[in-house]
Amino acid sequence: MNKTPSYTHQIAVNAYVYKDNRFLLLKRNKAPFIWGPPGGRLTRDEDPVLGLQREVKEETGLNVEILVPANTWFGVWEDTEYLLSIDYLVQITGGTLTLSHEHSAYAWCAIDELKTGKPVPLDPEIGFQLKDFQNAKLLIDALALTL
Repeated sequence: MNKTPSYTHQIAVNAYVYKDNRFLLLKRNKAPFIWGPPGGRLTRDEDPVLGLQREVKEETGLNVEILVPANTWFGVWEDTEYLLSIDYLVQITGGTLTLSHEHSAYAWCAIDELKTGKPVPLDPEIGFQLKDFQNAKLLIDALALTL
């Protein structure tokens, strides 16, 4: 019997773009107006790696190579839906940083800067947290990646 699957949540992918000891963060243009790494929701049946490369290219103009998964998160997003987020460490392979209409600003931030909230404040209630970036940095160090 061929049965249509029941979809219970959406899937998002995000890229920890790391270069010169700094993470790339983007400021969203619509609510919630938070800072976070490039990424977004997959289309139905989209491969996560190809979807992440598409999202990063659309949002930043950068081409990336996915290196390793860095984190997963599952929970209620914007009080309306369940979301599974898969986050990856990526390496820039080309392109020029150019923001899409989805974002109003970008910043390259070191862990120490994220701790102080300058130049980019992380929202303590929603979105990416300091520990997410710290864990990604630990993974970069453990794998001895030179990004």
